[in-house]
Amino acid sequence: MHESSMHEHNAENGNKLDLASLFPAKGDDRRPPDWLGRALIYVAIVAFVSIFLWFAWSSISFIVFDVVISIFIALAMEPLVVRLIKHGWRRGVASGFTLTALLVVIGLLLALFGNLFAQQAVSMVMGLPDLYHQFAGFVLRSTGFRMPNIEQLGMEILKHVQTSWVVDFAGQALNTTWGLLAVLLDMLTILMVTYYISAAGPAMRRSMCRWMNPQSQRRFLFIWSVVQEQISSFLFSRIILAAINAVGTAIFLIIMNIPYWLPLSLFCGIVSQFVPTVGTYLGGALPILFAWGSNGFGAAVATLIFITIYQQIENMVISPKISEKTMDLNPAVAFLSVLIMGAVFGALGAFLALPVTASLQAIFKVCTKQYHLVSSPLMGDPKPEHTSIIVKSVDAIGRNFMKPVSDSVQRVMKGTSSRVSMNEDILYWYKQAYVSDSEDANNDNATSSDSDQLDALETMPISREVLDKVNKDISSKNKDISSKNKEKSVKNNPRSGWKQ
Repeated sequence: MHESSMHEHNAENGNKLDLASLFPAKGDDRRPPDWLGRALIYVAIVAFVSIFLWFAWSSISFIVFDVVISIFIALAMEPLVVRLIKHGWRRGVASGFTLTALLVVIGLLLALFGNLFAQQAVSMVMGLPDLYHQFAGFVLRSTGFRMPNIEQLGMEILKHVQTSWVVDFAGQALNTTWGLLAVLLDMLTILMVTYYISAAGPAMRRSMCRWMNPQSQRRFLFIWSVVQEQISSFLFSRIILAAINAVGTAIFLIIMNIPYWLPLSLFCGIVSQFVPTVGTYLGGALPILFAWGSNGFGAAVATLIFITIYQQIENMVISPKISEKTMDLNPAVAFLSVLIMGAVFGALGAFLALPVTASLQAIFKVCTKQYHLVSSPLMGDPKPEHTSIIVKSVDAIGRNFMKPVSDSVQRVMKGTSSRVSMNEDILYWYKQAYVSDSEDANNDNATSSDSDQLDALETMPISREVLDKVNKDISSKNKDISSKNKEKSVKNNPRSGWKQ
């Protein structure tokens, strides 16, 4: 009787919902794996953020761009701020002074050359029809091809202008005051955020590192140093090179009595430095064209010769001394990065494409493992069967003329790359970021695996301060070794105590 009642009770419980099965205890086979809960939380966070950005991006995009600009300006200011701090300045005062000095320099340049630049730019635009007529006449005399008159060309352009464009332009003209206020608000936002980021640099990094374990903190700080080094060195070097290029081009155009020297020199300097691969040719094309239209074909040839000679001097003398800490980028990757970021983020993206790409490349090379290459004909070009006369002539010119000139100039680097060999002392700093203390002390297999990974990397980017410290440690270590060897040799020499 008792057994039958127990059986009926179990049957009744079997038909009921077991709430405990929804949250089984640890060790229960019905319990899901521990990573499933975290994965669901991550998926929910990503979905929520994506939906929020999808609907709110149009409203917050200008704030995001202002913050991005502020971050890059703060990173570019960091070397100057650190230098002032080393001289006893407080960080807040140093950040404010650096930002104020930057604004004063920009204001002085606008006060000195702003009016002249506006006048020459307007005159240059108004002189474009005459330049077009001269170019059309040259083409007609040289090839017999008659280019369309500029009046017909203007009518053809007007045919494709939509009426809505005019309406939109009129509407924008009515909102000019609001547009100016928005620009002032953006500038004020950028200045304030830049100051706060620069003034609270170490505190901000400490607050971010509090949420990470020690190993992740080392990696985060290492990546931060790489990104800051790339951005600050790139922006400073490119701005200095652009200024030198613009000043040199302006002096040459003034000497040659070529009009519109200020906008032409600024265009040449900026485009040649911030547009990779083809920037030199694009920047020099406009001065050559206006020199041709105003002073004739001889002036255009002289301008071309000047730009070519200056470019060689910049590549072999000026650029290695100024941009010695910037990183190497493949020309195709650099050019595509400018096009892609310019299409997505506009002029700001095109301006910041190179430092961002260089930082991503540095992080990718440091954080990923590289392997030895297999032997395959596809890994290289085939060996030449014979050498043509043209190749022999070019090799002779390079061997007898270009190589002596290049050897006579002490180059700091090749192109824009700066890399240091990963010797034992520098590997220590790398391991501080990518090998934990417990692994380094207790796990020999992991250490050997990391060594294999580090051996596969030929070079790595490293901060100049770290490199100087490493070089000092190496020199002091070498001095100690040489002094010990000298004392040892004197001690072991049986004639060391003999009198002369």
